[in-house]
Amino acid sequence: MAGRKKKTTHSSGMYRKRITLGHDPETGRPIVKAVYGRTKDELENKIAQLRIDRGMGVAVTDDKSTWKYWVNAWKNLKYPSLGKSKCDAYNGSIKHLSGWDQKKISKLCPLDLIAVTEKMFADGYSKYTIQLVISVARQVSRLARKNHASGIDIAEDVKPERDAPMVERQPITPEEEELLWNVKPLSADNKLDKARAEQIPLIRMIALMELNCDIRKEECVILEWDKNVDLKNGTLKISNAYSYADKKEKGPKSKAGYRDIPIPDRYLAELKEWKNQNSDTFLGRKYVFPGKKGIITQQEFKHLWEALMDTINGITISKRISAGRKRNGPKETITLTHRFTTHQLRHTFATNAVAAGVDVKSLQYLLGHSTPQMALKYVGIRPTITEDVRKKLNQHSAFFSKDKKKA
Repeated sequence: MAGRKKKTTHSSGMYRKRITLGHDPETGRPIVKAVYGRTKDELENKIAQLRIDRGMGVAVTDDKSTWKYWVNAWKNLKYPSLGKSKCDAYNGSIKHLSGWDQKKISKLCPLDLIAVTEKMFADGYSKYTIQLVISVARQVSRLARKNHASGIDIAEDVKPERDAPMVERQPITPEEEELLWNVKPLSADNKLDKARAEQIPLIRMIALMELNCDIRKEECVILEWDKNVDLKNGTLKISNAYSYADKKEKGPKSKAGYRDIPIPDRYLAELKEWKNQNSDTFLGRKYVFPGKKGIITQQEFKHLWEALMDTINGITISKRISAGRKRNGPKETITLTHRFTTHQLRHTFATNAVAAGVDVKSLQYLLGHSTPQMALKYVGIRPTITEDVRKKLNQHSAFFSKDKKKA
């Protein structure tokens, strides 16, 4: 009959049927799902597909089928064994995939990931960052597959664009090394700048420790005089690190992380003097680089490093406040001519070591890496490489010329 409404089982006008898809293994309760379709055929097809999926072991309950659910499951398994910096890097990658949060992971495919990576490429992200996003997608997808929540690897055959820029951490320049060695507190005429000036000797010694002995920040902040430092023989024993994520002491990342490191003479002399200067407090007698209440916190370290960068560039807190308060005309822009990270100091150490003739196997040991290839990734190219190579070749030629004359 014309104009007659179709008979359905739901007020929305769609066909609906509730089906049981087994029982929850944790509670024993039946898993019931409501299925909707615009027509009876569509409804039956959806029910058939669900039963097929269930036969494959695919999770079909709404709360355990989304991308966000499996990301959180992966984080709970992965993060406890990682350092804070790695967790932060992964969290940054996850943000690029946040548009999938409410999507069912079984419905995602490589094309979805390609769309994300192509947008990142268009936005100018580096190849390393894009690769990290692909890696996260692959790991989450594999976890879901192992637990029968998805049938494919969504990162399969997905690669960064060939032309994506490669951003590598470079060693700091020789000029910046000298600035670090010679940095001194700036003159202060207020409480804030005076407080900052008092922090500079501490962060300077930490930075020089990383530059000369190539230990990670997490290994540096937990150093103890009695446990890790042998001033008589000029060595450091690295056997532990501090996990900012877990807020507790832990061992190095791998067996290669356990190592004895020589302290260069120039820094050793300063380290001996540093110990004498800080022996009047309990924390100073225990820790090589004491924080306000013990081990330097993540926030303390951040402020210390900002203070170091400002001081190297001759910028006081007063100058920053003055620039921010300017009302008439454009605000003053504060530019840091010299700016580098703690991790760049490790790259600088590796570059200096190779330039000084340290062999790759020894460098691998000093860096605490598992393979020589990983150690070589830390070796950068200095702008002065042409002149450096010329000098070495001239010395080489001169040596053989003298040898030939003797013969």
